Amino acid sequence: MILSVENIINYWVVDSGASFHATPHRKHFHGYVQGNFGHVCLGDERALDIIGKGKVLINLENVNQWLLKDVKHVVGLKNNLISTGQLEGCVTTFTDTTWKVTKGAMVVVKGDKVGTLYLCKGTIDSSIALASAVTDATLWHDRLGHMSEKGM
Repeated sequence: MILSVENIINYWVVDSGASFHATPHRKHFHGYVQGNFGHVCLGDERALDIIGKGKVLINLENVNQWLLKDVKHVVGLKNNLISTGQLEGCVTTFTDTTWKVTKGAMVVVKGDKVGTLYLCKGTIDSSIALASAVTDATLWHDRLGHMSEKGM
């Protein structure tokens, strides 16, 4: 039996100029809806198709989680984007070296400026892979303290 847990370290650019949250990675989504949702024009005059949308849950370094709603799936983007304008009821503050998002008196998330980008570092939900070469139910019967077949 093999158990593998993978945490995907992920960087999101916190952008006050982005129209919506976006990522090029399908694996980040929960409640994904595939479809033709138009296109987005980039600063270099390219237009990329929006092929899906959904929610993304980011596990932050301080053990909190941040749920981004209505994230667009845009294949061809170079970075994941968080639009500060789409954060409902939140205020985003940028300084020369840091940024933070607050909701009332609570700090939701904060991070550092790296080069010219304000980055949010976290992990996307872990993916778990489980494999077993044995399919014998008696093995699980023994491992689970001689549990009944119905209980298993």
